[in-house]
Amino acid sequence: MSVPQLAPLQQDLVQETLLGEALEHGPVGAIVLDEEGRYLAVNRFACKLSGYTRDELLAGGAAALAVDPSRLKTRMDLMASGDLSSGVAELRRKDGTVVCCEYRVGETRSGGMPFFVVVFWEQGEAD
Repeated sequence: MSVPQLAPLQQDLVQETLLGEALEHGPVGAIVLDEEGRYLAVNRFACKLSGYTRDELLAGGAAALAVDPSRLKTRMDLMASGDLSSGVAELRRKDGTVVCCEYRVGETRSGGMPFFVVVFWEQGEAD
């Protein structure tokens, strides 16, 4: 069975759709946030790992998962300056327990708007 050739714009759309679906259902947490720490999008695994619903995470932003909210501004400033790209952090789950996660973060833009993408997983789970 042959696969029809797609126009370049169609190929881009297929790629974006596949990547979006893979990230939504993937085995790692993914969060898109702005420079103020407001969550713009979260995937299913982020909800599962944190115990929060998508709506709760979107409403709570980075403060919802912060073990020490007083350090949040410093972390956001480090992300904005490009000095924070990966590491290990503790996240507070909805039930109050703390989980240690590894993460990678990167800055990107969409429609001229800067934002960050954070991908994270429970420490030791990727081994």
